[in-house]
Amino acid sequence: MKQNKYFNPGRFARLLRNDLLINLKTYLFTIAGLGIAIYALMYFSMTTTKHVTMNQYTAFIIFYLMGVGVVVGTAFPALNNLIKTGHYLLTPGSTFEKFAVQFLIRIVIFIPIALGIFWIATHLAKASLILNPNIGFDPSVSIADFHFSDLLAPIKLLRDKFVIIISIISVASLLFAGSVYFKRFALVKTAIVTSIIVGLVVLSFVFFSHIFYPAETHGFEIELKTYKITENIYNVQLAAYILGCFSWLFLLPLAYFKLKEKEV
Repeated sequence: MKQNKYFNPGRFARLLRNDLLINLKTYLFTIAGLGIAIYALMYFSMTTTKHVTMNQYTAFIIFYLMGVGVVVGTAFPALNNLIKTGHYLLTPGSTFEKFAVQFLIRIVIFIPIALGIFWIATHLAKASLILNPNIGFDPSVSIADFHFSDLLAPIKLLRDKFVIIISIISVASLLFAGSVYFKRFALVKTAIVTSIIVGLVVLSFVFFSHIFYPAETHGFEIELKTYKITENIYNVQLAAYILGCFSWLFLLPLAYFKLKEKEV
């Protein structure tokens, strides 16, 4: 059948099993390392400050997601070496199946597991604290319980919560695409190129602000005129929604076709 050229369940299962056999220890050590690191960081913070709020948990999870991003951005490890790349590309399986294996492991499976590890680490760190009546420290009172729902509680609109979640997927897709696009030091190069692009966009905003609003702008100031598109959406919000919700639709196909190009 024609679809077997692109996807065959048995062939995909063998590719997935092969990847797990080769990299299982790496995956397990990575998960364990992330868990131990975030546990140690939160335990140290809790014992030092004797008070942890949801705002501090937000800072912790942002730091933690950077580590998760490193794992996502180091997908397709065989592409870092010319000899390994040749062997990898000659492995029986379609381009789509090789792409799907890494996407499944690095994003679909790893990210939920990593978030679960974070939840466990927060509660384990709090449970490790010892009651100290001499200084009036009671972990059950001083340390807030962590729940993922509480992170999004300050955001009132369900629409905005959805955009934030999809934006995380878009960022993961950016790192994933970079791991295919660049040969060596893909994560570093992805970060550098992304920073350059963001910087150029900011400079273009500054440039056009000085052209169209010379009286309002000075130096590197940016003038953004906001206006309502609908009753509840401003133009700037709509731009953020489009960028956050639809970037992955461009980035994932980019990664796929770049991998296909390498095979050719």
